[in-house]
Amino acid sequence: MINNKTQLNMVIGDSLHHTQSPILHNSIYKFLHCNAIMLAHSTQNLSATIQALKTLSVGLIAVTMPFKEAILPYVDQLSEEVKEIKSANTIIRRHNKLVAYNTDINGVAYALRTIRLANKNALIIGAGGAAHAAAYYLKKNNATLLWLNRTPQRSHASIKIFGGSMINIEHIDALPIDIIINTTPLGMFPDIEHSPLPTYQFRSGQTVFDMVYNPIDTLLIKKARSQGALCISGLEMFIGQGIKQIELWLNTSIANSEMTVLLKSTLEKFQSSTEKKI
Repeated sequence: MINNKTQLNMVIGDSLHHTQSPILHNSIYKFLHCNAIMLAHSTQNLSATIQALKTLSVGLIAVTMPFKEAILPYVDQLSEEVKEIKSANTIIRRHNKLVAYNTDINGVAYALRTIRLANKNALIIGAGGAAHAAAYYLKKNNATLLWLNRTPQRSHASIKIFGGSMINIEHIDALPIDIIINTTPLGMFPDIEHSPLPTYQFRSGQTVFDMVYNPIDTLLIKKARSQGALCISGLEMFIGQGIKQIELWLNTSIANSEMTVLLKSTLEKFQSSTEKKI
């Protein structure tokens, strides 16, 4: 029940018709018996939004596209990871100061927790904040980075930070790629008929991780699975990063298997009910 002691948290982005962050967070708050609520706020005026959230004493701000990099000048302090990758998806109010974190890294770690990464060739599709979170984790685990992006300048900038090499999509079939990670919104609802690799031939032994979580089975995932690849949906990362956001806010560990199962079930049911209405 919402009352005068309920803590307000918020997810912000330019267009939030796709976001399920309030469902994820509010499900966790209910599981923890935490008197809090997360709401979504779409905006194109980041400066005004941050000022308003400060006034409202919002405790946790989840940041999504396209503000993960643009948010940095508006906060008071950066975590060490954010300083390195220049991207944040989580803002926590601490002693009336806004501190930026990146829990996408934790989400990537959770999604890839069973995958051996050392000495593997990992293709990162995209060059934004989510791509940098993936690159940070892959580099820490000694994977070789390959970059594919429609804007070569952005790939060059990413390579300067994390290393690796840029590839041309025309030559991709000839490359020995072990892991493919899509960090772009291609394939996200409602554009579910799109894929970042429409003509690529996947193979058995590859791992394909699509950060898109709505729908859970993207066109990329469906095709890769049909051709024998091991597939990981964006739901894994979404849950992992969301749990870490709340742990940072509450300053305590909350993860447990019962809660994770509940979250997966809740999000899958929500997506299923949404698809039936379309």
